[in-house]
Amino acid sequence: MSLFRPACAAFARRLCTAQPHLEHTSQSPLLSLVLKHRALQPRCRPFTTTRRYLAQVVDTPSTPTVPHVPKRTVRIGPLPEGRVNDGTIRRIFGAGMSATDGNNVLRILHHRRTAGSLADYGVDNLGKQYTHVDRAMAIKGLEWLRERYPIDEARAAEDWAEKEANRIQYELWLADPETESKYKDPARAYREQMEKEEEERHQQERDERKIGILHVGKSQFERNIEEKRRERLDEITRVAEEKEQKERDMEAKLESGEWVRTPTGTQLMKPGQTTYVDIFGREQVSRRKEEAEKYQKLSNTEFSSPEEMLAKTTLAQRLYPMSAFVLFTVILSYGFAHFYLPPSPSYRLFPDVSPTLATIGALLLANGVVAIAWRAMPLWPFMTRYFMHVPGYPRAIQAVLNVFSHVQYEHFLANMMVLCLVGPVCHDLVGRGTFLGTYMSAGAVGTLVSLYWANLGRGNICAHSVGASAAIWGISALYLLLTDQETLKIPFVKDQEVSFWPKMLLVAFIAMEIRTVFRKKSQNDHASHFGGMLVGISTAGYIRATGALGRKEGLPEGVQANAGVDSKTVDVGAIAKEGIKELKDSLTKNSK
Repeated sequence: MSLFRPACAAFARRLCTAQPHLEHTSQSPLLSLVLKHRALQPRCRPFTTTRRYLAQVVDTPSTPTVPHVPKRTVRIGPLPEGRVNDGTIRRIFGAGMSATDGNNVLRILHHRRTAGSLADYGVDNLGKQYTHVDRAMAIKGLEWLRERYPIDEARAAEDWAEKEANRIQYELWLADPETESKYKDPARAYREQMEKEEEERHQQERDERKIGILHVGKSQFERNIEEKRRERLDEITRVAEEKEQKERDMEAKLESGEWVRTPTGTQLMKPGQTTYVDIFGREQVSRRKEEAEKYQKLSNTEFSSPEEMLAKTTLAQRLYPMSAFVLFTVILSYGFAHFYLPPSPSYRLFPDVSPTLATIGALLLANGVVAIAWRAMPLWPFMTRYFMHVPGYPRAIQAVLNVFSHVQYEHFLANMMVLCLVGPVCHDLVGRGTFLGTYMSAGAVGTLVSLYWANLGRGNICAHSVGASAAIWGISALYLLLTDQETLKIPFVKDQEVSFWPKMLLVAFIAMEIRTVFRKKSQNDHASHFGGMLVGISTAGYIRATGALGRKEGLPEGVQANAGVDSKTVDVGAIAKEGIKELKDSLTKNSK
């Protein structure tokens, strides 16, 4: 038996490798190999490291006999994905096989694969009630299972072979308990050894005699050494027992058929899960899908239908709070635009950066932080409650916060690209106060128009609205109605310019938006776009009518002016180069 267990693993792997040609004999090949090896070798005393059995010492008759071993009950669990449909059963076994018998045959075969007994039993002897299932049909079912639920059959066969070796060894000892082959695992053997040494030590202490001031026996130093050694071995034994218990738990889960081993075989996972290697090189089962489902459930509202959502609040409760909040936001924005004065360079955080670049950079940073926050799943309940506008169950603060919110990276990049194109030229034209006032008012009014359209018009009451589109439409309309620039320089092409008609461009944008609403099904919040345009047009009209822009003197030069571009020309490339240059100079100066 000392040579049996290494051969067991190789024998099991060889049986699993020849999968399509499983043979069945009247006697188990594993039992035949054990009995043959035992007949050739003298009896010895091996140890095993897996399952442990408790044997009772009884009086052994002169002629040992193999005791009666009760028949083991095997519990076969369901398939990982549940019952297989009738069409699949007919495709595997043919029309003559019923759906119930076909599912039971697949369950038996899959249990043998996961338990490792396929290497010993093969595909034959499925049971008395399945004698009509011939070998060819069983092999077809086995091939289907291997394709649908791939597992490491060789590893399972090795574990099965080791368990069978332990069982047979234990039965042989029951037949002849006077031999030295008493079944022990390392933990029990060590524990018995420690108990024996402890008893000897106590006996030695009792036999110690004092001779003057000397003591016969071990010194205190030697006792401390033994105590440390005993504690260390106790810890090793505890770890070994925990590992054995973990392996037993894993085997029990594998037998149920609901779990499979990970690629390295160190853990279990359910079919469909994935694994990854952490920074310490350990294999971990990915639970991102389960975490996403958990936080998605926490983020959803408690309503099961639009009618239930509308029944929770009245029309006045949905419209009035946000209307009052948006009105307050517009008044604050007007006050900021009217009374804002550029600060002295000594009071600025980055005095070497133009106000235009600082304002656009702050907006990009705010939108970027919120976009990154959407990637953290624990924040989903908070983000959906305050940074996402739902017309059927609104909160007033959503009118402003959803303007900085972008869930998808494509949406974020598209809006920020337009902001980088239109923002600098509009900021240079009207200054920081009017620019930020229009930006915030357009976003808030756009959200309010979307709320009214969903509750009083034909909008979707359950839609989720996010993004800075309304605010960007507002500053775009403001710039196109106020600018006097007539030419547009083509970026990356030297000395190439085209005519620029800003008011006609705004009309084209509005026409395109109207066409999209009536001729194309789109997921864009067009009501908020029109609300943002309305704010930009109203601000431009007010400035034209009152001459507020002309009365503001001392506006700092913008990025385009610093780049030396003609005031009648729009040069996006020069604006970008000047912005990068200012940022580099500021970082270099601060580092010094």
